[in-house]
Amino acid sequence: MKKILAIAICFALLVVGQAEAAGELVGVSMPTRVVERWIFEGDFMRDQLVAAGYTVDLQFANDQVPDQVSQIENMITRGAKFLIICPIDGAALSSVLATAKREGVLVLAYDRLLMGTEDVDYFVGFNSERIGNLMGQSLMKGIDADNAEGPLYIEYFAGSLDDSNTHLYFNGAVDMIKPYIDSGKVIVKSGQTSLSEVATPGWEPLVAQDRMQNLLSAHYTADTVAGVLSPYDGLSLGIIGALKAVGYGSAGRPMPAVTGQDCELPSLISIWNNEQYSSIFLDLEVLAGRAVEVTKAMLEGQSIDMTKYYNNDVKDVPAYLAEAFELTKDNIKEYYFDRGTLTEDDLKLQ
Repeated sequence: MKKILAIAICFALLVVGQAEAAGELVGVSMPTRVVERWIFEGDFMRDQLVAAGYTVDLQFANDQVPDQVSQIENMITRGAKFLIICPIDGAALSSVLATAKREGVLVLAYDRLLMGTEDVDYFVGFNSERIGNLMGQSLMKGIDADNAEGPLYIEYFAGSLDDSNTHLYFNGAVDMIKPYIDSGKVIVKSGQTSLSEVATPGWEPLVAQDRMQNLLSAHYTADTVAGVLSPYDGLSLGIIGALKAVGYGSAGRPMPAVTGQDCELPSLISIWNNEQYSSIFLDLEVLAGRAVEVTKAMLEGQSIDMTKYYNNDVKDVPAYLAEAFELTKDNIKEYYFDRGTLTEDDLKLQ
C-alpha cells in the first residue's frame, strides 16, 4: 500500500512539474466578438492550449486598435511568452510589437499578416490571393459568363483597407474576372473598379448595403445587375438586403449572383434558399489547430515545418497557409450535412 502511495505521489509530482514547465502565459488577441468566426477560433485556441497545460489570456478588442494595443501591452506586462495576434489593422501595432521583441516574446500573426515590422515571427492563415481567385471564379460561374449573352453587368465590393488581406482578396478576384471584362462580355457598370472606390470601412454590412442602394439608384434603373463580388458574408447579406428592397429575388427578377466568405450561418441559410450564390469555406478548426501546434512547438523548443513565406513589406515571415474551398448550394451537403454539423432543417428560413 505504501509503495502504491509513493508511486502515486511521484506521478502526481511529475504531472504538476510538467504543468508548471508548460504553464507559460500565452496571449491571444482577436479583433472583435461581432464576427462569429473570431469567437469560435479564439475559444478553440484557448481551450486547446489550456488542455495542454498553458495559461491563456484571450481578449477581444471590439474592432478598436487602441483597445487591441492596450490588451497586448497588458499581456506582455503579465509575462506572456507567446502572442497570437489577429490584428484589426495589420500596420498599426509596430510599437507594441517592438515592446514584445524587447521582452523576448514570440509573435504569431493569425489570419491577417502583421505588416511593416521585423517583430513578427510566424504567420498562420489562408492563402488570401487564392481565396480571391475562388471568389472571382465563383462570380463568373454564378452569372454563367462563359455561356450567357453579354453584356453582363456586375459590381465590386471589397473589405476594409486596414485589413492586410483586403487587397489580396480583391486582386485575386479581379485576376479571374479581367479576361471577361477585356472581352466586353462583363462590365462594371458603375465604373468603380479601383480598390479605394469599392472598399468597405470596418467591414460594415450597413455601409455595404447603403453603397449597393446608391449603385442601384444611380446605374440600374433601366439595366439589371447580374452579379456582385463580395468578400465577406456580412457584406453579402447587406448587399442582398438592398437588392431585395428594389425587387430582386422576386418571380420576375432573379437574384444576382452574390459571393461571400466565412460560411456564417445566416449566409448558409441564404445560399440554401437561393439568395446568396456562394461563400468561401474555411476550415477554421484546422487553422486554429495549426496556430496551437506552432505555439506549443516554439515554447517547447521543437522544430516545425513552415516552408512557405509571406512578405510583410519588411521581411519574409515563415508561414503556414491552409486551403479554402468554394461553397454553393450544390455542395453544402458535403461540407455540412455529411459531417453532421448542420441538417437541412437548420437551413430552413425562420
